[in-house]
Amino acid sequence: MRTGLHAAILTAFAAAFAAAPLAGQPVQGGPLPGPLPLFPADNWWNADVSAAPVDANSAAFIAWIGSAKGMHPDFGGDAGAPAIYGMPYVVVPGTQPLEPVAFDYASESDTGAPGRPPGYPIPVEAKTQTHWIEGGYQGNCDSAPVGSPCRGDKHLLIVDEDNRFLFETWNTRCLPANVPSCTWTAGSGAVFALDSNARRPEGWTSADAAGLAILPGLVRYDEATGAGPIRHAFRVTLRDSNGYVYPASHVAGSNANAPPLGTRLRLKASKDLSTFPAEAQKMFQAMKTYGLVVADNGTDLYVQGTYDTRWNNGVLNPAFSAIHASDFDVLQLGWRPPVAPIATNLHVLPPCRLVDTRLSQGPRGGPSLPANGTRTFPLAGTCGVPSTAVAVSLNLTVVSPQAAGSVSLYEGGTGATNATSISFRAGRTQANNAHVALSSDGTGLATARNGSNGSLDLVLDVNGYYE
Repeated sequence: MRTGLHAAILTAFAAAFAAAPLAGQPVQGGPLPGPLPLFPADNWWNADVSAAPVDANSAAFIAWIGSAKGMHPDFGGDAGAPAIYGMPYVVVPGTQPLEPVAFDYASESDTGAPGRPPGYPIPVEAKTQTHWIEGGYQGNCDSAPVGSPCRGDKHLLIVDEDNRFLFETWNTRCLPANVPSCTWTAGSGAVFALDSNARRPEGWTSADAAGLAILPGLVRYDEATGAGPIRHAFRVTLRDSNGYVYPASHVAGSNANAPPLGTRLRLKASKDLSTFPAEAQKMFQAMKTYGLVVADNGTDLYVQGTYDTRWNNGVLNPAFSAIHASDFDVLQLGWRPPVAPIATNLHVLPPCRLVDTRLSQGPRGGPSLPANGTRTFPLAGTCGVPSTAVAVSLNLTVVSPQAAGSVSLYEGGTGATNATSISFRAGRTQANNAHVALSSDGTGLATARNGSNGSLDLVLDVNGYYE
């Protein structure tokens, strides 16, 4: 016979067990894999812009937005079941089954992650359950009729914590509507490696109009209320745009008076934050240090964040509305943080060919780089590059790529890309200059990663090295 104490203990244990997600299961709003913030420290989302120059047209851009216009926190909790404020995200294990996704804009979408089978790790629950997709409605909600409550951008954000990929889709729906066995369709989709600074190919969209990743630019509750500062920029919308600048890659507007997608706004250092609530102060300080990145056309000065029922919009709304467009500067369009030299002693060399994958197979010859594949090349010990070199200066040429994409060159053996070295379109031979770090074990290795869905040939011509 159970005593009252025994029953209470068993009941509490059962409740705790039921509340905890099973290991290896998808988790809505789960802990993000470190290190945080997402993406490398020198990624544009994480760049300190406090000393970046102001654009010559800053005042005109602010006047176009409307100097007295206030900001709005485009995030929160429930908005009347099943609708929600903010964007949910999902964390899944590397074993999550991959679902095929058909894209309306297939030519600018990724079929899957580089080096992985095609598909997106979408939990099956998202087909029929709420709160997995932006807007809150289930994936197979019928959004076709005008006035349907589940219309909207319907972003789906998924982090594969084991393989370290971010999957994002826009206008995500499961068809046919109201059928549990539906299949996934989206307007567009993009996959980002969490250890890479690779941009989308020039002219490509992502799940966002600007061609950027969405999740790293969202305000999250855990960082707004945590002990440390927020260490990244936020995603913001304006009612229109005019082309794009770095770090964006895609056009969504042509209003000659509007700033381009990719524009950075920085809250003025002189803005007094002392009267704001603590969590708002932390967000506004991030706007001084990291700024806002214009990522889409929408309502002016709406800053996006995650769906979380702990947000208190009764506190956030008045705080944000007290910050106006006139409190911001527009930073120099296309600004990039200065890159520290990888070494101080450059030795100039006469141009010499290190690698040509069109040649017969060998360490510096063929085969071609396969779709979404990598090859590691020994770059020291030839063409005058000594084993003591820590990096090389070279010209890289992509020859006859079968699909649009990018190539990243990085230190051999690290398994991580630091930045896109060159972007290209299908069938177009293209060249670019690059400085590439070499492995420090004396073998002078560098790895090339093909970030496209087709094979390509790569030619590397060295013109100097660093010690």
